[in-house]
Amino acid sequence: MLLQIFTLYIESLLLTMLVILIVLGLWIGLRALSGVDRTAKARQAHLFDMMMIGVLTTPVLSFATMSLLLVIKA
Repeated sequence: MLLQIFTLYIESLLLTMLVILIVLGLWIGLRALSGVDRTAKARQAHLFDMMMIGVLTTPVLSFATMSLLLVIKA
């Protein structure tokens, strides 16, 4: 039982990391193409902000994804 829950959590964690990487990559790419940030320091600050958002939201969304996977597999 514990192994099944752990496997489900790891699966949801990987899925969530993939989704967050894609979304943040698109967000950073679109912002770079639009030319919002003029200086390298502003671009670096935005990149660090996006990395922090990704690190902080991944575990929270992973539990939500795990509950969705649990409902789908049940």
